[in-house]
Amino acid sequence: MIGTIRKHQQWLWVIIILAIIVSFVVYFSPNQTGLFDDEGSYNFGTIKDRPITRDEFRSAQSEIVLFYFLRFGKWPSKDELQQTGFDLERETYNRILLIEKLKQLNINVTTEATAKWIAEVFRGKDDQTFPMERYEAFVKNELTPNRLTTDDFYRFARHQIGQQHLISVYGLGGKLIAPQEAESFYRRLNEPVATEAVLFSATNYLAKVSATPEVLGQFYTNNMAEYRLPERVQANYVKWEATNFLADADKELGKITNLSQRIEAVYFQKGGTNEYKDETGKPLSLEAAKNKIKEEERRQIALVSAHKKTAEFLEELAKGHDEKNPFSPDDLEKLAKAKGLDIKTTPPFDQRTTTNQLDLPAAFMRAAFALRADEPEDKPREMLFTFRPIVGKDAVYAIGLKQRFPSEIQPFEKVREKVTEDYRADQSLKLARNAGIAFEKTLTNGIAQGKTFLAIAKEADVKPISLPPFTLSARSLPELPQQVNLETLQNVASSLVAGQTSGFIATSDGGFVLHLKAKLPVDEAQLKTELPDFLARQREQRMSAAFSEWFQKLPQELKLVLPPKAPDGKK
Repeated sequence: MIGTIRKHQQWLWVIIILAIIVSFVVYFSPNQTGLFDDEGSYNFGTIKDRPITRDEFRSAQSEIVLFYFLRFGKWPSKDELQQTGFDLERETYNRILLIEKLKQLNINVTTEATAKWIAEVFRGKDDQTFPMERYEAFVKNELTPNRLTTDDFYRFARHQIGQQHLISVYGLGGKLIAPQEAESFYRRLNEPVATEAVLFSATNYLAKVSATPEVLGQFYTNNMAEYRLPERVQANYVKWEATNFLADADKELGKITNLSQRIEAVYFQKGGTNEYKDETGKPLSLEAAKNKIKEEERRQIALVSAHKKTAEFLEELAKGHDEKNPFSPDDLEKLAKAKGLDIKTTPPFDQRTTTNQLDLPAAFMRAAFALRADEPEDKPREMLFTFRPIVGKDAVYAIGLKQRFPSEIQPFEKVREKVTEDYRADQSLKLARNAGIAFEKTLTNGIAQGKTFLAIAKEADVKPISLPPFTLSARSLPELPQQVNLETLQNVASSLVAGQTSGFIATSDGGFVLHLKAKLPVDEAQLKTELPDFLARQREQRMSAAFSEWFQKLPQELKLVLPPKAPDGKK
């Protein structure tokens, strides 16, 4: 009996998943909304001369949100989307195009195929059966809090499989790469090259730069904008450390009778050994992981208590002020001293100052920089304080404006040392590049006369260095001199044949001239081992490229028309 079950294990996974898929329809509404909905939007554009409905747009958007989570392991916040450049709206319309094409081609993904796809998503390396607990934790801890349903996930899975089918059809041309062509490409990328280079580094020319008062003054005048201080702000603040509330947190945790079981449930819901590891990357034992979870929860509870105290302080700060009794920058300090709290003051900082420089959270710095004392007289001066707690990793803050400093150009005498440093760096770079350009001319003339690279270098009194062999596919080369960028070096080498020399290549440090001595043999044993995977990757990449080229024509084919945008950028 057990042998039979093992034999048909994969089939059983499908049966288990089928049960889940049935529940999608029975227990969840298909009209749940995704993230970042715009309730005010009513025009979602048209496709094939018909309007795109709100539900159609939301469904596609929820699938893109799921795609983002499965790819990056985190849900997309608006700040994160902005930082990564992931265009949620564009990708939503791409999803609408994909779904419409699947309908047009009558591509219907079977329940069994969808079940297998979902099983692969949740199945770990050592799983012998479908990990139902992991799936249920995903629904509870990931889908539901983000206003997504299992129906959204099932629909997403079907369309992912449909997309794979389209890639296999419309990307077929890319799959036709012959093994011989792949081998030739592999050899080109993995053929080591032996090179020599003459480096022209700015640091080698610093001693030749003379910084007289006259040239420094002229350099300062020509580059005044470089010595402008940006607008800066200085803030007062009171800090409530989470560590001061750990005793309260311990009391709260002590009230939970089944604390150990709840912590263990969190451990398994978050992936167990895959989530909890030590500093070396090794999985923590169950007890060590539980201790870590408990400590994290303890600090979070303490942080909530700190937040409450901060809110009470700010509420008191807000009382007793009106148009006749406006706020003053001193109010924060007065209240803090009255309560026996320590008031601190930041140094002046600008928007380029990092959190490490001030040892304060980014939210603190953004909030502080938004404070001002120059509000119009007809408005309450409530910009002097944040009036909401600012939460950091280990503390909560109340912030008030101390002083703002306008942007200003620093006088020469104050920045003389910086001007001198900048001038010497600028001039030494010019000298290095001029020397490189001069050597290029000497090299051209010498080669025309039949001289070798080494002979020309010796006559020019420059010393070539032998670089460690590298390939075009290399991602790092530890032995490479710091002045040379590997990617730049690879690009230059790829244009040369054995015995050929490049012209002068300018870099941020000066520049270099590269001589390709020889192309070395490819490791045949390595080629034999790696070529099958390389061929598979090339076919996959070319299929994706062919599919992308086909997909770019879909907006025109399906008559996709995006909605007009208002002047503020909103639909």
